[in-house]
Amino acid sequence: MFASSDALKRKISPATIILLIMLLIAAGITVYSGELPPASVVESDSMEHSSNWTYGTINVGDTVIVKKLANPVNEVITYVQGRQINFSTYGDFGNVILYSDPSGFTVIHRAMFYLSWSHGHPLIPYYTNQSWMKVTSSYVLIKDVGYSHRNLVVYLSNFKNESGFITMGDHNLATVGLYNSAFNAYEAADQNVGIIGHPVYSSEVIGKAVGQIPWFGLIKLNLMRLEGQWPYYNEVPNHSYEYLAASMAGMLVAIFFPYSILSGNKRKRKS
Repeated sequence: MFASSDALKRKISPATIILLIMLLIAAGITVYSGELPPASVVESDSMEHSSNWTYGTINVGDTVIVKKLANPVNEVITYVQGRQINFSTYGDFGNVILYSDPSGFTVIHRAMFYLSWSHGHPLIPYYTNQSWMKVTSSYVLIKDVGYSHRNLVVYLSNFKNESGFITMGDHNLATVGLYNSAFNAYEAADQNVGIIGHPVYSSEVIGKAVGQIPWFGLIKLNLMRLEGQWPYYNEVPNHSYEYLAASMAGMLVAIFFPYSILSGNKRKRKS
């Protein structure tokens, strides 16, 4: 004897359905990502655009979904290319990539341009003598960059004839870049400020950021803080904890809401 559809509905609770949906979403993200784990929690403010949590940008406590890349050079749209074709992600031109620094720490920063060399001269794809960019054998100057609209200067002398991605945190240019009055520009690329000493090689690229889940990474980060492993706890943007609390409350309501009351009311109206 088969159970009726009403009996099945009573056996499968709404909480179970919600959990199954969440598991299916997690499985789908993992398959799409091609990376394990398929996401990374943002620990510091190097990509933030404001002291307040801002939609569409990368904030402390966000969980960034990672897409594995078979060929980063061909699959990453850099800032220079994005500015040419008007392609933006996370509040500025180009893709944000994740890479491993020499200590094994994962860095989530914007790919500004891909650098290669020919007979001692730098080659940068999509550089066509634009008015907002200058390339020399010793430096690259890009004008009016990011939400701060500062000029960026990238010095090349320490990694001549090394090819890879030049990367930068959006927030780093706006707040902690070293000013050079000769160029009226700021030094903020990872390769110039001590984050990594060379262009990011393709083998160091973990993937590119393709989405994010806001706030929930703060749970993991605060567990890390209890063990002294999260020194950037004071960089969480304003209102993040309030949004997290509201989201968690909404999820609990959705899981534990007495849906049987609603179905009971429907049966009473039918009778």
